[in-house]
Amino acid sequence: MHTLEHEIAKFQKFGIHLGLERIQYLLEKLDNPHKKFKSIHVAGTNGKGSVCAMLSSILKESGYKVGMYTSPHLFKYNERIKIGSRAIGSRGMKKYFEIVKPHAKKVDATIFEILTAIAFKYFADKKVDIAVVEVGMGGRFDATNVLTPEVSVITNIDHDHTEYLGKTLKKIAVEKAGIIKPGVPAVVGKIKKEALGVIKKIAKKNKSNIYFDRGRFQTCPYRELSLSGPHQKQNAAVAIKAIEILCRDRSATCPIKVTKGNIKKGLRKVKWPGRFQIVSKKPLIIVDGAHNVSGVKSLKVTIKEEGIKTPLTVIFGAQKTKNVDAMIKELKPIARKIIVTQSSHPGAMPGKKLAQKIRHIGIRVRTGRDLSLRDIDETTIITGSIFLVADFLSICQ
Repeated sequence: MHTLEHEIAKFQKFGIHLGLERIQYLLEKLDNPHKKFKSIHVAGTNGKGSVCAMLSSILKESGYKVGMYTSPHLFKYNERIKIGSRAIGSRGMKKYFEIVKPHAKKVDATIFEILTAIAFKYFADKKVDIAVVEVGMGGRFDATNVLTPEVSVITNIDHDHTEYLGKTLKKIAVEKAGIIKPGVPAVVGKIKKEALGVIKKIAKKNKSNIYFDRGRFQTCPYRELSLSGPHQKQNAAVAIKAIEILCRDRSATCPIKVTKGNIKKGLRKVKWPGRFQIVSKKPLIIVDGAHNVSGVKSLKVTIKEEGIKTPLTVIFGAQKTKNVDAMIKELKPIARKIIVTQSSHPGAMPGKKLAQKIRHIGIRVRTGRDLSLRDIDETTIITGSIFLVADFLSICQ
């Protein structure tokens, strides 16, 4: 493991620990860099990374210096922190980590809190015009929620991370809507009725203009959208609306100008690796980081829309915390067989346990530790975990 990666990974022992006290301490020691740049804050169960990538690409094509902070990464922590399309360099990452580390040790900061502090300090020092920031988990107590953005975005709300956010959509909605700040406009994608009322109530309390997608958002009109699937068109509609609000809503104070041409070009150039990414055409091999039930449903729709014949082979791995049984049931109609593997991430579900679950549901299954392009001779989807996708992409490079 790279030395810096190893140093950062040492903070893994503090795990996931939601709350704002530690990040506020870190940022105070760094002279509150998060108050020195404008931002767009993006939460949601699925699609938030794609929306961030679209927003960043559109703003970049509009001539702005754009910071982007997302998670998780595929290969290195550096990927989470970008200006334009360029990730922070190894020297820069080491420099900022050394600045943050002594303060992080004092409060037992988590890895995510450390990376958030690094990103905000980096963006402030580099004087970005605006930063597009993805929530790590939930929203209300996520480390990124120290921001007061120009626009808040909630892509959608579904069941995920229920051990932290709650088991009902209403409880999850409370956490996601926690990013809505007083007087700050918010854009909300298509969500279920039981979560809708919660968000409306929170927005009203904050006196925030809120824009809901009830089928009236301008769906992505541009064939140039580089990301596949109807869910990406919906994500694009949310991103476009956020840009419109950023430019037009009087409560958004950032003087941003974006043309339709900028939007068109930004959507054409957007890249978001590991999301329905074709890595081979003969045989057809696709990687997709669908990591929950909603993600698998979107994957199935995209397969159908792209005209890919099913059933096909699925290489599958998932995290221990996921609703794996429901994910497998969603995969059953399209899977001729499932090859179970385990990603290198410490939170990955063991392959044997996963195989037992798949056999119980009645799908052909076999286990395979080592993924290799040479072993694949038919149409195959690698999915279930972004960490599994990362492992596979690493052997393709």
